[in-house]
Amino acid sequence: MQANEQILAFLNQNIGKKFSEGNPNPITTWLDGILLSAEKGSITAEFEVRADQLNHAGVMHGGIISTILDEMMGVTLITYQIEHLYVTINLYVDFLYGAKLGEKLKAVSQVYRVGKKIANVEAKLYNESGQLIAKATSNLAATSVKVS
Repeated sequence: MQANEQILAFLNQNIGKKFSEGNPNPITTWLDGILLSAEKGSITAEFEVRADQLNHAGVMHGGIISTILDEMMGVTLITYQIEHLYVTINLYVDFLYGAKLGEKLKAVSQVYRVGKKIANVEAKLYNESGQLIAKATSNLAATSVKVS
């Protein structure tokens, strides 16, 4: 599968800026990440743990972690030339450690395969000391919505 050079050029112009630059998804804006790198099949971004993302135990809520990982995987898929938009059909997340208020987390995604109907993607979330705090795998399915 070929790289989407237009998307990669846009992403690379936005390194160090908000991950939501040019992304119409409101959840991406709310997550408020910073784009660190982008290449065909892989994106890296940084997210800071905020008070509105904590659970009752004072660590980042698992739903927020899942959302970050899911969003990273979806955005990474468009670094390929795809004809249709893909949507998550399953999401498997392993939560390994907690993330506390103010911590900066690095999310790294990787596309393993893009087929005509199904794409296989993975994302990992690390804390500032490089410890893996969560990892996810997902299958995404092509929709009937054409990429414009």
